[in-house]
Amino acid sequence: MKKFIIVILMLAFVLSSCSPAGDSTKILDNYRNYYEIFVRSYYDSDGDLLGDLAGVTAKLDYIAADLGADGIWLMPVMPSPTYHKYDVTDYYSIDPAYGTLADFDQLIAEAHDREIKVIIDLVLNHTSNLHPWFAAAVDALWAGTGSPYIDYYNFTTEDRGEGYSLITDQYYYECRFVTGMPDLNLDSADLRSEILKIARFWLDRGVDGFRLDAVTSFYTGNSDRNIAFLAWFNDQVKAYRPDAYLIGEAWADGGTIAGYYASGIDSFFNFPYSSATGYLAQVIVDQNGAGFAESVASWNKQIAAQNPAAQDAFFLSNHDQARSAGFLMRSLQKEKLAAALYLLTPGNPFIYYGEELGMNGSGIDENKRLPMYWSAADRTGITGAPPNATQTVEGIAGADVQAKDKSSLLNAYKNILAVKGRHPGIARGTPASLDTGLRGIAGLAFTYLESTVYVLHNLTADSQQVDLDAVSLDKLKIADYLLTETGKPRISGRTITLPPMSTTILR
Repeated sequence: MKKFIIVILMLAFVLSSCSPAGDSTKILDNYRNYYEIFVRSYYDSDGDLLGDLAGVTAKLDYIAADLGADGIWLMPVMPSPTYHKYDVTDYYSIDPAYGTLADFDQLIAEAHDREIKVIIDLVLNHTSNLHPWFAAAVDALWAGTGSPYIDYYNFTTEDRGEGYSLITDQYYYECRFVTGMPDLNLDSADLRSEILKIARFWLDRGVDGFRLDAVTSFYTGNSDRNIAFLAWFNDQVKAYRPDAYLIGEAWADGGTIAGYYASGIDSFFNFPYSSATGYLAQVIVDQNGAGFAESVASWNKQIAAQNPAAQDAFFLSNHDQARSAGFLMRSLQKEKLAAALYLLTPGNPFIYYGEELGMNGSGIDENKRLPMYWSAADRTGITGAPPNATQTVEGIAGADVQAKDKSSLLNAYKNILAVKGRHPGIARGTPASLDTGLRGIAGLAFTYLESTVYVLHNLTADSQQVDLDAVSLDKLKIADYLLTETGKPRISGRTITLPPMSTTILR
């Protein structure tokens, strides 16, 4: 009898791990809806007006329940002399302003308890000029003695102009971003060994992967060498932790980004669709749903040709870009529609903290990283603004109010992610565009595990009727719908009517 029970339990586990489209059972894979957090501006747990890791831990229920995200990307948390922390001085520790390694371990443990994966920023292009490696190298150069750390950086006796700075009476060092960020020499065998040691250190502490900063700058102007380094890093990390998730920041055109997928890295941020000048904002303004659907299908085919396991990574805006509320004209309808468009695409989308509330911020970087707007009335946990910020968050309700308002942007995000969870094929499926004959309709079919789910977005301000025969859709029912404040979708005969600026899921 015991053997029979064990067999039944094993069968149940296998079935739960291979859920068909439409089954909300958790699938054990690397598909997630990630939430990008700038720790300094997120939640202050100790009253010093600086966000910290304990503050992120305190808000895990908000992330998991009020929003519905199941992945977190922590912007740099390692010690650094700057507010943004992209110039590391110690790869094996936590910046004291953010807490301790014990705080980090607690965050990881509690996130995993909620089935939230956590990835952290790993900056490999450069360190701080205050890093002990760089200090030791410069001291040795001045003294005319040897040091293994000299090989960690790109020193030269030639004045190569822009991107280099004089450090001794005869040596220059490469610093493509600013002089305080000396570039690392990624050809150094000793440095590569150190990089793998760093990666394993954090993987052993429970992180689920890394966001790799500035991958197009590893070897400036040389995509082939950048891709080769990424392939090496991917192979080494996956050999140590096969389920580690890696995503690279290749801020470039689509063709360049697609080429980087040949490295084997899981994902690269989809920059051509993001920001005020990106394709997503353009199709909303132009109400070009058909063009959006065609481009999503074409793009996923393009990256799959480079890496069959590629996972796209849509986002609206991030810490380096003006927030999406601004370029969507602070229109609640457009913000909700944009959320549905980018979250209901294949791969792993990234939500920048506060985007789910409609937070504003543009201009200098500090304005794009303003304090999370938890409440207009209760200042508990709200951080101070980054130094030199010239804007404040305004014109929106706080997270506390939005959580209780069914028509809020926050609840729109929550509902979209809930619907996505009920249809695993949207994230995991192979997309194909549907030609509805209507420019304003984005029709996508996602095929996964021999099942297909259909998503229809109406980008127009009017109801639209789609002929189901024209797109060869038969025996389908409305499974879910979103953003339908002005009416619900309905099927009459062989025609489906879609409300204005809404999304409908068919199975």
